[in-house]
Amino acid sequence: MEGDAQAVGSRPVDSPWSVVDFVLIWLGGLLASSVFFAVGIALGLEDRGTLLILGLAGQYTGWLGSFWLLRRKRTQSVGFDVQPGDVLYLGIGLLLPIVIGVVISPLARLLFPDGGPPQEVTEALAEIETPIAKMLSVLAAVVLTPITEELLHRGVLLKSIAHRSRRFVMVVTAAVFVLIHVTGLDSERPLASAAVVLPPIFLLGLVLAWVTLRRERLGPAIFIHSGWNLLAVLVLFLPQELLESPPI
Repeated sequence: MEGDAQAVGSRPVDSPWSVVDFVLIWLGGLLASSVFFAVGIALGLEDRGTLLILGLAGQYTGWLGSFWLLRRKRTQSVGFDVQPGDVLYLGIGLLLPIVIGVVISPLARLLFPDGGPPQEVTEALAEIETPIAKMLSVLAAVVLTPITEELLHRGVLLKSIAHRSRRFVMVVTAAVFVLIHVTGLDSERPLASAAVVLPPIFLLGLVLAWVTLRRERLGPAIFIHSGWNLLAVLVLFLPQELLESPPI
């Protein structure tokens, strides 16, 4: 009996993820992003694209650092499991924005007849000219962003509300996913920008939550997210004359 009591007492106390953890990790990213951005300003950096990359690097560093600190006290897994077959989901990520883009393109042309980007973050990235900065942008968008954002939204946040209905989990995680992208909207035309940018992001969030709940791990969602971002940066950095040239 004494041995059984000791065995029970030695088991780790169940410590699941909570919404508070999600908020703390998000605030950690915000703090680190502000610090990195301030350092860039102090160093005399003026290029918007470079400062944006610096701020994003701080955000993801803060998220990962905060996640690591909290992970040491949590026994619940976030499902970070990537398998070789998950690379096939990259194709879904490449196809999804094309399908959504076709549906929303009439609205985009109506609200942005000049063809300008509906996000300031997109405009800032488009101004990047140095090859190294472009390469870092692509790596961040295709690798770092999917991993960190999936850990945060389909990992910590999803696990913290997983006891609720599947529909509730999908909608809430997608809605919160949308909120973190509000800061990149066009400040001169915020409503028009939101109407064009946020619905596709919400749909992407629903898909990512659905596939995570179905597969019970983050690998598929990470590759779908990576494919989505890969198409975006390819369109952003390809020469404009190539994009406008007629098909052969």
